Amino acid sequence: MNFLLQTINGQIQLDFVWIMREAKRYYEWCAEEQLGLLYADIDCMDDLNPDDYIPVGTVEFISKFLKTYYPQAQAALTPLNVPRCLFPFAGRVIENICSREDFSERFKQLDSIYVKSLDKIKDDFNGPKYARTGTISDWYESKDFVRCQVSEMIDIASEWRVIVFNGEIQHVGNYSGDCLVFPDGEAIRNMLKAYGEAAPKAWTLDVAVTTVGKTVVLECHRFFSCGLYGYADYRRIPKMYSQCWREMLTIR
Repeated sequence: MNFLLQTINGQIQLDFVWIMREAKRYYEWCAEEQLGLLYADIDCMDDLNPDDYIPVGTVEFISKFLKTYYPQAQAALTPLNVPRCLFPFAGRVIENICSREDFSERFKQLDSIYVKSLDKIKDDFNGPKYARTGTISDWYESKDFVRCQVSEMIDIASEWRVIVFNGEIQHVGNYSGDCLVFPDGEAIRNMLKAYGEAAPKAWTLDVAVTTVGKTVVLECHRFFSCGLYGYADYRRIPKMYSQCWREMLTIR
């Protein structure tokens, strides 16, 4: 397996890129398979055979690689957000807004909401939105709420990243909040079961524990451009990147 690893100003600055350097040492030690590593900044991707490499880097890095060599696979960058099948695990009202008519009166009466684009993983519109005059209603009238996922805000005690490969949980790591407020393992397993065969082969599930102790889904993401938060399985991570990349190239 050959990987194209992103550097920033010629240096490795991302944990999920650094881990690949360590994985190469592991593969050399156990003689399981050779890992080929090529390093490049985001503006230095020319003069290579794209079929020979699996890119590992930021969303911008992966996006440029796809746009340059596989423009037909741009849909692979569509965010998963909270899939509909996981809405029952959201612990809050959540809706996909595909037209202004989808934006319910319930949301308009709230003083805050959380918004995620349905089309872009990174979008300036993503994030919490707060009303200026008591409710979202007036603010909503001045914005274009189309192609986004909207949910109620919830009080969170801790947030956790669940890393999944071939339907099996590989790691659960805290990335925000109180690291001693643990998520409910059974709730996480039920989320995986609900997603079922529709889930990617390699992906992450972000969950939160609310201040009243309920474990809820925050969002899902394919296994690329993801912080690892302590996950360091040198043998498995390259295979996860490889599997994810092959799957991404088939998405239209």
